[in-house]
Amino acid sequence: MDLRQIRYFVAVAERGGFSSAASALNIAQSALSRHVKDLEDELGGALLERTARGVVPTESGKLLLERGRWLLGMLDDIKEEVRTDNREPTGTVRLGAPASLAELFYAPLVKMFSERFPRVRLELSEGLTEVMSDRLIRGDIDLAIVTSPQPNKHLVYDTLVTEQVFVFGPPGDPLLARGKLTRKEFGNLPRAVVPFGRHLFGPGVPSSVKVESSTPLKQIAAMGLGYGTLPFSGIHHEVREGKLSAAALPWIRSDRVLAMARGRHMTRATREATGVLKELCQDLIQAGKILPTP
Repeated sequence: MDLRQIRYFVAVAERGGFSSAASALNIAQSALSRHVKDLEDELGGALLERTARGVVPTESGKLLLERGRWLLGMLDDIKEEVRTDNREPTGTVRLGAPASLAELFYAPLVKMFSERFPRVRLELSEGLTEVMSDRLIRGDIDLAIVTSPQPNKHLVYDTLVTEQVFVFGPPGDPLLARGKLTRKEFGNLPRAVVPFGRHLFGPGVPSSVKVESSTPLKQIAAMGLGYGTLPFSGIHHEVREGKLSAAALPWIRSDRVLAMARGRHMTRATREATGVLKELCQDLIQAGKILPTP
């Protein structure tokens, strides 16, 4: 049994006769009859019977007609998906990320997409890792760049990079001058300001204030009101401009992860976005804006 035989059988059953089916298929009626007969021989019984109203499927024929229509429809869908995939990508890609990662990725992402895929529309949003994960599951966004997410059976993770985490404070802070802190030294810091979800950086992080966004976190630390913790990519700009001082916390790591909903179909535009994000991550590492763990 092959797809051609199934297509021929469906045509005869739907049109109620060999003559009209042969005309629609543009083949000889004798050849059509032979193909259907071969199919009946292979399946071990009659699939069509003649009545006063024309040719109608037998009970076995009705089953084959139902399954054959589904199979041919699926084949047509596959053809259309492949044709679409071979064309220039179009549509919308909805991407979410925490503020620190949005600041790092979004501008170069827009530049690369405008040059390579001008027909794709980007919708970019910001939010905490937990919020972005929930939005992925609900289908509100297509992709998310998140930080050390908790295991979730509804999501698939692809790690972009594992970053070194730093503690940061005001410019010239003497407690951070050595460039690296031990666990004990970190635990003795007088005040800490940490982002919500601080457990993502590991247990034992002291805190007196929690803020949702990295921007006020850095502003509070720069004023000498507390110490914050972020991967280097979140503070590279301020450290290089002398607006913050920082010291590495060698025992803490931060996984930057590309998250997707498990089992959800990815359009070509979305697949292209994942490739561009991975490429951008490597560019940012080369530029010294992301500092991977050793």
